[in-house]
Amino acid sequence: MPDSESAPLISAHFRDAVRRSLASPPAGVDAWFASYCGELADDDGLRRYLRAMQQLLALIGGVERRDVIDAGAGFGMGASLLAHWGARRVYAIELHGRMIESCGRILARDFAHLRTVCPIRADVGALPIADGSVDVVLAVEAISHFFDVDAFLDACARVLRPGGWLLISDANNARNRRIRAYTRDVWQRWEQGPHGRFGDHDVHETFREARQRLIRGRFPDLPEDAVRAYADGTAGLDAAQIAAAVLAHRAGGPAPAAFYRRGDLARDPRSGIVVERLFDPPQLGRRIERRGFSVRVLPHFGGARNDLLLAANNVLRRMSGFRYARAFRIAARKR
Repeated sequence: MPDSESAPLISAHFRDAVRRSLASPPAGVDAWFASYCGELADDDGLRRYLRAMQQLLALIGGVERRDVIDAGAGFGMGASLLAHWGARRVYAIELHGRMIESCGRILARDFAHLRTVCPIRADVGALPIADGSVDVVLAVEAISHFFDVDAFLDACARVLRPGGWLLISDANNARNRRIRAYTRDVWQRWEQGPHGRFGDHDVHETFREARQRLIRGRFPDLPEDAVRAYADGTAGLDAAQIAAAVLAHRAGGPAPAAFYRRGDLARDPRSGIVVERLFDPPQLGRRIERRGFSVRVLPHFGGARNDLLLAANNVLRRMSGFRYARAFRIAARKR
């Protein structure tokens, strides 16, 4: 990784590979890729992303010659960047099947020169990585989607070498009142609709509708009113749990009664991920510390757009702490 803001962040070769991927994705890449990574298609968006990643990784001295896990890697653009910046090996871990398949296709065609990225479909709570074998676990805008956060933290403690780093960046959605209210609206929108764009989210199918579709596919003999009733009573369950609940009821057990109420955390029944879990950063830091880490928790106000805002972070951290911060960052070193 470059050591200074004045150093070039990426080569023209890497930049061109990013643009080629977005302008004309390889065959079989999910259509979601274009909107999910679309900000990287122009100079300003790519520059902001690179600066944000550079500033984040500076907290641990970069990734050069380090083995890294990118937890919640999505379509793999971040994992490719880590490899470009000198990581010895990058394990791109993603649970979402369409994403990790697309990641492999993008890597094979546009980033074939980066031979150190290994895309793996897996639950971050059960990392398929050997004990004490990596130097960095990175979770950028990802931990708020993990279903079992404690399992993830336990896995990090297991796979990291002594002296290794857990590095987290996410929205400050519990301490910041405005972001907290918006996040709860996001949960409601994903669970019950309406369809359409909402902030950074684009709801084409609500989770309730997704449950209905899963139930119809698994139990084609059910009348539509029963499908709707089962979908209403299985909020927060994944596909396997939904099927088990319906089977149990049809065998004489109680009807599913996991009904969604406003303010409940919404969960995608297809992938099992949750939508923007609320985190109190200091509390999360203490959970990490109990697993044998020395932890630094920082409110973050920005800095990817310009150096003035980056420099202002130190002042704003002292003045307001987490109350008005847009995001938080945690750098935790395994003892």
